[in-house]
Amino acid sequence: MADGKKLRYSQQRERIYEYLLSSKEHHPSAEMVYDALRSEIQGLSLGTVYRNLRLLEDLGKIRRVASHQGIDRYDSCCSDHVHFFCQSCGYIENVPKADIEKIRAAVPLGSSYQLFKLDLTLTGLCSKCTIKEITKE
Repeated sequence: MADGKKLRYSQQRERIYEYLLSSKEHHPSAEMVYDALRSEIQGLSLGTVYRNLRLLEDLGKIRRVASHQGIDRYDSCCSDHVHFFCQSCGYIENVPKADIEKIRAAVPLGSSYQLFKLDLTLTGLCSKCTIKEITKE
């Protein structure tokens, strides 16, 4: 950790991280993680989930994704990539094969800047919500 303190092992934190790595839920929120694990981990609280997600993010093991609905979602993929966010149902997914280098090159920052992380979220309607919109008309 940045302050030099050694981080103690936490079974709860380990299980939260494992859940994020194996989650079928795309980019779960803290509440989704809590709901999935509360019957499995005795004494788990929503506050504990939030604290551990924040710590895992600080350690660079997970990435927080803002959902434009005021609810943070979490991603176990920490490399630069693009997200798609459905503004109707809240679904978030990674955009496959987005050319990150072309995106970086398209942003004219100049040589006096250093880019450390790319966070790009595309917002629209997922395929299910697009079909719902079409059938409404």
